[in-house]
Amino acid sequence: MYTNKQLNAIYGSNIGFEFEFFSKKDIVDIKNSLSSALDKKIRIEEKAHSDFSPTQETFKLEPDNSGGTGMVELVTGSLPFVEAKLVMAKTLKWINENGKTSDRCSIHINISFDSNRIAEDLNITKLDIGKFVINFDEDKVYEAFPERKDSVYAKSIKFILPLSGMIQKSPGTSIWRNYMFVNEKYYGINFTKIPKGYLEFRYLGGKDYEKNYSKILKLSEHFILSLYETLTNPVYSESDNKKLVAILEKYKIAMDSYRNYELFKENYPNVNLLVDLQTDERIIKMYYPKIREKIFDLITKGGLDEGIINYDSDIGKIQIKDCKLLKCFEISDVDIVDSEIQGNVTNCDIFNTKIKNSSLTSCNLFGDTVCEGSKVKESYVSRNSICNDSYIFGRNGVFSGEMNGGVFREGRATSNAKFKNTEIIEVEKIK
Repeated sequence: MYTNKQLNAIYGSNIGFEFEFFSKKDIVDIKNSLSSALDKKIRIEEKAHSDFSPTQETFKLEPDNSGGTGMVELVTGSLPFVEAKLVMAKTLKWINENGKTSDRCSIHINISFDSNRIAEDLNITKLDIGKFVINFDEDKVYEAFPERKDSVYAKSIKFILPLSGMIQKSPGTSIWRNYMFVNEKYYGINFTKIPKGYLEFRYLGGKDYEKNYSKILKLSEHFILSLYETLTNPVYSESDNKKLVAILEKYKIAMDSYRNYELFKENYPNVNLLVDLQTDERIIKMYYPKIREKIFDLITKGGLDEGIINYDSDIGKIQIKDCKLLKCFEISDVDIVDSEIQGNVTNCDIFNTKIKNSSLTSCNLFGDTVCEGSKVKESYVSRNSICNDSYIFGRNGVFSGEMNGGVFREGRATSNAKFKNTEIIEVEKIK
């Protein structure tokens, strides 16, 4: 049961939806049918993420090929909670009767508050992301939609990392400033919308999500109340600070190892550190202050605790080999060889590596690299590399490998590229 304050928060909220789905109907027929079902005007846009901002009376319908040909997205305006419930129910019913959804489809829920319908001053632009992340109960989402837990489209927000190996404990409420929290688009919550005065919840979706009205409604209320609690209780409590201190303790070994090579060697016996492929400890000690920040990032952001790290002093670049990085918050500007990766990877050269449920941006895939269920943006995929059930996009990307299933949204492909059961939407053939 909800308290009166919680009920006031729920009924004082505004919700906007983004429904992704497929339908065999022509987009004009979809528009007319949905407009009649919802009793709303609907504009058809030529491309996804158009400049038109939907209103309470006029929604928009866009092609969205992120899930393949035929996917469309209905974007509503921001609606009072009571009306939003009805719109959601009617839209889900329409999709169930006239369309379908796949594991690439999502329903995004955008939440704000109406100052005319709620007493408190709930300014979302002042939301403390750290406070919210610490207290948000993500398990409720994954209990209702377990298949979304490892989705590359809605990754967990529960990444809280120390900013640096030089962190010292801070007194009082300022301790949260020592930490890094998620602030990118492809997480379960898109915090980049905060300056616009709302929060976008991206967790929900998957095949047949249209059949889960009750679950979606219940989680919408959970999202509203979680946001409300943080906005009305912005001060870090003793419990919050204890949670942060516990996280700091989790990374204590990494921070101790930051100090010098001897401690690193003692604390991480399964990680071999080299410089220019040499094991001479005199050389390694000399370079350690120069490379320790990158090593600290690999441990904290990548989860590295075994394998080989080499620093190539000629090009000033870190190279890793035989590593298992299965919960990567972020890896960037590193050469990766003979490893396993799951997470966010940017601007890396990757060789003979297994990649799963990851987001790759501006990377180069070489050798026998196999990429499963991932998003590959603006990247080069070489002849012997394989992408299975993945989403390839970015006009500057070049694909020469083998692709099985998935969606090739856009990019360039050479004559060596092989596609099997892949939906190709826009491809530029190059020599």
